Amino acid sequence: MSSPTVAFFGATGGVTNAILVHTLRAGYKATALVRTPQKLRDQLSAQGLSAETISNLTIMQGNALDVEAVKRALCASSPTGLPSVVVTGLGGSPKLQFDWRHPFQIAQLDNPSICETAAQTLLAAMRDIYAENPALKDNKTPLLAFISTTGITRGPEDVPRAIRFLYHQMLTLPHVDKRKMEDLFRGDAASADPAFRAIVGIRPTLLTGGADYKDAVGLDKVRSGTEAKPAVGYTIKRADVGGWVYENVVREAVQGGRGKWEGEMVSLTS
Repeated sequence: MSSPTVAFFGATGGVTNAILVHTLRAGYKATALVRTPQKLRDQLSAQGLSAETISNLTIMQGNALDVEAVKRALCASSPTGLPSVVVTGLGGSPKLQFDWRHPFQIAQLDNPSICETAAQTLLAAMRDIYAENPALKDNKTPLLAFISTTGITRGPEDVPRAIRFLYHQMLTLPHVDKRKMEDLFRGDAASADPAFRAIVGIRPTLLTGGADYKDAVGLDKVRSGTEAKPAVGYTIKRADVGGWVYENVVREAVQGGRGKWEGEMVSLTS
């Protein structure tokens, strides 16, 4: 492949980083828009990726909340084309803060609307690209894979009964942001003129582990479900989520296939 085929936003985060590592190790080219390029290079080197493998990645400095920066990253696949897959896993930095009026809502974010704003930015960037190059609009290539969370389903409960109360209470504010992000992407996908050919929402349960693709228990331990029939569990490692998304979503899409998870909100747990 002579040009990038996967665009990443939020690539220094554990889940998205693991997807990126699997993509590069498989020999595919990619683009990542990050605020601190050296942080991403250091992460990849620390996981044992060679300089040759990392050379398949075009790292662009910029903010995923900036429409022009997002457009540059999306169009880096070729002067007249778009990537096969767009992966976004942006999220705010967590902080614990007590409010006596809402004593259980202790999970806060440094930017409480980052997921919603990033979704708005990505959709605006795609619309601008189509307006500037109408030929691309006739063949909407990219598949969108975005990282969300359990606990905001429109279907059956996807959180175990034993932790349901605390889970929903403690994570109320982060979940508001994730739900707004989902509503934007799902609303666009259901519109008459969607920005992407298809979407896949990934809803892992409570995440454990760090940003190292080798810190995994293995895909044979991962259980997956849909919004209608969710997989219910307590935790899953970031590396396992990343490995699952690469194998079941990204790899099929870059090879030109149409995976069975397209259009689904996929719950993941181990």
